[in-house]
Amino acid sequence: MSKIFALIPARGGSKGILQKNIAPLLDQPLIAYSIKAAHASAAIDEVYVSSDDEQILSVAHYYKAERIKRDPHLARDDSPTDPVVAEFIHRIKPANKDIIILLQPTSPLRTANHISEALAEFNDFPTCRSLVSVYEISNKYLKAFVGGGEFLHPLAGDHTSYSYRQDLPSLYMPNQAISIFKVDEFLREEKIPRTHTIPYLMLEEDSLYIETTDDLIVAEQRLRERS
Repeated sequence: MSKIFALIPARGGSKGILQKNIAPLLDQPLIAYSIKAAHASAAIDEVYVSSDDEQILSVAHYYKAERIKRDPHLARDDSPTDPVVAEFIHRIKPANKDIIILLQPTSPLRTANHISEALAEFNDFPTCRSLVSVYEISNKYLKAFVGGGEFLHPLAGDHTSYSYRQDLPSLYMPNQAISIFKVDEFLREEKIPRTHTIPYLMLEEDSLYIETTDDLIVAEQRLRERS
């Protein structure tokens, strides 16, 4: 039977907020919300935190997550996520059909229920290669034009720029809260699959991604409203 791993990538450096991933949010560090949500989802077998930072790894240990000391060259500002996942796979050596649920620590409003629902949706679509969490945005942006030259050019083609909004398809924005894929699908190209991807729809208010101190204030207000 396949195992299910939660992987929380949490590097030490951050520009907007010092040590953002362990910044205080109400009574606990930011990353704790993701660790606790993963533990509370009964489907997850093991929870890992990948970090280059000893303080973050110490917090992960306190909240009973397994730890991976990330190579420093994978923890720069411009480091992509794919090599971090590859490092996890090559160190932990999960089976090909095991499932990885990638949880960014900057999504404190994502709950265990969200994770469980997303996993159930992923398992219900055996032909998909990956799942990403999204929220719906206005499809009016399909009517936009691109500037920068002498003339305007339709962003999504003439058909959309001159169509009625009710005739346009729905638009969804990824919120970085949840990504799900199998190990063997990742290993095909050593990256999270970009095709045959299905959405898990979340509310916009639950999709808050922490980048600034203002985002922490909003998250605190929403968490208080839930309690």
